[in-house]
This record gives sequence, structure tokens and C-alpha cells, in this order.
Amino acid sequence: MSRDPKSPRPPRSPWRRIWSRLEKDKADPHSRLGQYLAFRKAVTEIMAHTREEHILLESLCSLAVECSPVKLAWVCRIEPDQSLHTLADAGDTAYLDSFVERRTGLPVDHGPLIKAWQEQVALYNEPFQDGPLREAWRHNLRPFQLRSMAVLPIHRDHQPWALLVLYDRDRQAFPRDCQLVLESVVRQVSEALEDWVDILRERVEREHQLLLGAALQSAEDGVVLTDAERRILYVNASFTRMTGYTLAEISQYGLHHLQGPRTDPRTLAEIDGALCGQGFFNGRLLNYRRDGQTFWNHLSIIPIYQRDGEISHYVGIQRDVTHEWLAREQLEYEASHDRLTGLGNRRALMDQVAITLPRVQRHTGSLAVCMIDLDYFKPINDLYGHEAGDHVLRVIGRRLHSTLRRSDYVARLGGDEFVLLIEGFHSLEDLEMLLIKIELAVNEPIHLQSGKVVGVRLSMGICLYSPDFSGDFDTLLRYADQALYRAKANKRQRSRYWELFTVEDRPAEAGNADRPRTIRTSLSGSDADEN
Repeated sequence: MSRDPKSPRPPRSPWRRIWSRLEKDKADPHSRLGQYLAFRKAVTEIMAHTREEHILLESLCSLAVECSPVKLAWVCRIEPDQSLHTLADAGDTAYLDSFVERRTGLPVDHGPLIKAWQEQVALYNEPFQDGPLREAWRHNLRPFQLRSMAVLPIHRDHQPWALLVLYDRDRQAFPRDCQLVLESVVRQVSEALEDWVDILRERVEREHQLLLGAALQSAEDGVVLTDAERRILYVNASFTRMTGYTLAEISQYGLHHLQGPRTDPRTLAEIDGALCGQGFFNGRLLNYRRDGQTFWNHLSIIPIYQRDGEISHYVGIQRDVTHEWLAREQLEYEASHDRLTGLGNRRALMDQVAITLPRVQRHTGSLAVCMIDLDYFKPINDLYGHEAGDHVLRVIGRRLHSTLRRSDYVARLGGDEFVLLIEGFHSLEDLEMLLIKIELAVNEPIHLQSGKVVGVRLSMGICLYSPDFSGDFDTLLRYADQALYRAKANKRQRSRYWELFTVEDRPAEAGNADRPRTIRTSLSGSDADEN
């Protein structure tokens, strides 16, 4: 592993002490997520104001240590000879220095870094397996108390380029919501590296200071002090900025004036129960500002005890987490939806299957799993460009969604492949009528933004679920895909755009394990052939 001593480092941030104030809240998952979102926001601002690669990487590491709970951030590249080349680092870099000195005792070719590099997948809290080679890694980490790590691949020009490695002292430091934020940060960095040009370093440093100043303002919490009877004695300036109420106004109205029709009554009951008990509360609720606007408030209530053990006062600490909450909702949406068409992606399809399949099994209903591929789509991409192809996919996605019934579902797996879940049809004739409607809708001409008119056709493979079938959804999808393959292979001779399969179980025989009984039939029920 090599490190370049000439690489410029950003100056030690004067705001580091600000983030140290958040140390006491790191056990709180909302605080941890908020810090990672602040890190994401800071990286976004840096990318908006620089085009220099080394400044971005140094800032990425520095901001990771300053804004988030990690203790060491490291960007490295694995060279062809399996050596590690450091591009940027920040935090407890003494671990990396020891890594250099004892490199021969640390088998990088068997560690989590090379695994993430080879498989190009993010790894979190990757455990070291048993064995003498693993003991070298554990022995080297032990003095630095680094117990968790995250390894995220960075791409440039759609090729593996580097790894972002984060270390934390908590054993389970990267929950799922924080993983989504980190993956979105790496995705932004990868996209930015594709077309950057150099700009002045002085501008980066100036914008960096402005960003940290804005982060300081957003990190200030509103504070309320009440007596044991919950009469308000004090509010700070951050509370007034957050809610719009002065001390005199909120003392007259009471804190319940921050609540409204959309405030969850169960959360209010939980707060009352906590105050009637030990007095501690930590949670999130929807509050209303003075102008009527809503905001998500992360509220911590801490009791102050007298010497005799009685509660004399309460301190309420409020933090506006509206942006964090909306960002989390957006991340969850992006994780389950196709960005181009807005349809569900593979993850959303599996979530829908987890609901649909048990319902069909419980009510002995009907279900058709349909795999769709667009014919003549590739020539549109080749002739008119990818923007035209994306437009065609969006149009087809809307047409499929509008043609299906509310009980049906459509998802895009990628490229020009779609999956339909059609349930509740009473006969094959009902299913055939819906398939004809789909064909008529898809076959309508598509007008490109350039004024050209194009069109696509469908090929579809259908696998019908049978109540006697005990396999899983992956099996149904695989047989629908095989039917799709035959439909495309017979495109010139076929009389319709689909091939239909009905799958049933039969006792396993020698050589036939995992081979379900497959019957190909027409939708009208005639001309059945057993395979």
C-alpha cells in the first residue's frame, strides 16, 4: 500500500468541535442517520463547487469523519499487483501507517477489500473468517478499537476505480438506513468523476467553510425548560426560529399548541405516559409552526431531579428532522422503484409477491406471471439514440399500468423487460381479453420528441399458477421466462404474441427432481401438448 506525501490535505476544520457535541447522541438511530444525511449534503455541496479529483476525495474523507460517526475514512485503489494505493484519508490514520509497516503480515488478497473490489458490491461489518491469515487483520485492528467497517466501490467511466472504506468503533455501526445514504453518496461521487474539470482550490475551501457554517446552524437544537407542572420557564432562540413562538407566546398557549390534527395521538399518549413515569422520552412527532406549517420534530425530554428524588424540572430538546425524514422517504422510494418509468423494480416486485402469492393460495385464486420483452426496441435505440429509447420505455410503462386492473401489478426488471402479475380472472377467456387489451394499447404509435413516429410489439411468456404447485415464485418466473424465449423464437410463425404454461407438481422421479409437470396450451383450452 502506498501513500503520496505530496497530496494536499485540507486544513483541519475549525468546526470539528461542533460535531463532537453530537457524540453523546450517537446511540440514537435518528441522530446517526441525521449525521450521515448531513455528510451526504456536504458532499453534494462540494461536488457543486469543485472539479478537482483530489479535492473531492480529501473532502469526502474529511467530511465523513467530521459529519458522521466514523473514526477513519479511506479512499484506496487496488493495483494490478494487489497492492493498495491510498488516494485520500482522514481520521485515525495511524492504523493505515501500521498497515504500511507490517504489510507483509496482512494478506490483502484474502481480506474484505479485495472481496468488495472483485465482486463490486458494498460490504458492511464483514466478519473475518477463522485462520492464521485472518488473525493478522484482527491483531492489527485491535489496538485502534475499530470494530466495524463499510467498503463501498467507487466507479469512474462505468469501471471499477476505487474503494471508500469507513471504520467505526461500534460493532454494528451501519444500519440499513445509513447504508442507503452511504450508497447514494458513492453513487453521486461516481457520477461526478465522469466529466469533471479543474477549478481553483481557493473556491473549494471558501465553499467548504460556508457549508460547515450552514451545517452549524442546522445542528442547533431548540431547548425548552419547564417546571414539574410543565409550566414553561425558558425557550432558546433556536426554539423560536424553529416554531415561530416567543417565550411569552408559548408560555401563554402551552406546548400543546404545537400539536394539530395530523399529530399522532398515540405519540402524545406515549409522551404523557413517560412524563407520568420516569420522565424520559425520546421520539419523533409532527408539530405545527406558528404560521401553520408542519415539521417533523425529534423530541428528547429529560427530567431534572432534586436531592430527595423528586422531579423539579423537565428539559426538552427539539430538532427539526423534516429534511432527514423526507430524504429517508425518498431513498426508500428510489430503492423500490425504477428511476426511468416510476414502476416497481425487482425489489418491489418481490414485496408484492409476498402479498399476492399467499392471498392466491389462501383463496385458491388464479394468478398469471407474465414476462414481457419489447420487439423492435433495439433499432429505435440504434437509430434515434438512448433518449428516444428511454421515452419509449416510459410510454410503454404508462400504457401497461393504465391497461391493467387495480388488482394487477406491473414492474420493470431492467432494459426492455417487464413483469405482470395478473390475478382474479375467472377463465382463460377473461385472461385472453386482458392480454388483447394490452396488445392494442402497446401497439399504438409512439411519437418521439423529434417528431418521428415509432412503434414496438410485444413478446410474452405466461406461467399460470396452480393451487397444487408447491414451488416458489422464482420457479414461476423462470418458466415464464422460458415461455418468453419460445415466443420470441417463434416470432415469425406465431399467431399471437404470447406463449402460455400451466405448472403443476408431480411426485419426483429419478432424473426428474426439480422438474415440474409443464403443459403448453392455448388460451382457449384446446390443442394441449404435454412436455
